[in-house]
Amino acid sequence: VNADNADSFYIASQIAQIAKDGAYDLVFTGKETIDYNGSSIGGMIAELIDAPYISLATKFELEGSTASVTREIEGGEEVNEVALPLVVSCQKGVAEQRIPNMRGIMAARTKPLKVVEPAAIDTLTTIASYELPPAKAGVKLVAADNVAELVRLLHEEAKAI
Repeated sequence: VNADNADSFYIASQIAQIAKDGAYDLVFTGKETIDYNGSSIGGMIAELIDAPYISLATKFELEGSTASVTREIEGGEEVNEVALPLVVSCQKGVAEQRIPNMRGIMAARTKPLKVVEPAAIDTLTTIASYELPPAKAGVKLVAADNVAELVRLLHEEAKAI
């Protein structure tokens, strides 16, 4: 999609529109975005295309039109079976990384890259401002036997007590 936007709903809407137009039965997303760590795109896509959503998948198997998705939960694993269409956010380990061979690299260069213009979706959020946090002060080391100095620093400088 030929769009540059930081709004999660806008991005999810663009992906959902492509999924609807292409009649896709399965959409995979990462567990969270690498730019804003929102972890919201998958759920939004699922809602927009009216499909079930399973988050944090560690294993995925497809047999016919039924998916078996394993995900980690506190104290173990949970296995979900669901019919397509489906949206799944994946954790590390779902797919095995492979280095393509030279023939595959050269063949990919000749394949057309389909660039789609964005759908007319309103952006719901904007970034009003962005600034770095203030620089932290240096560390003060206090000898283990100098409790009075530690208490003074915590009280006067750190305002912790």
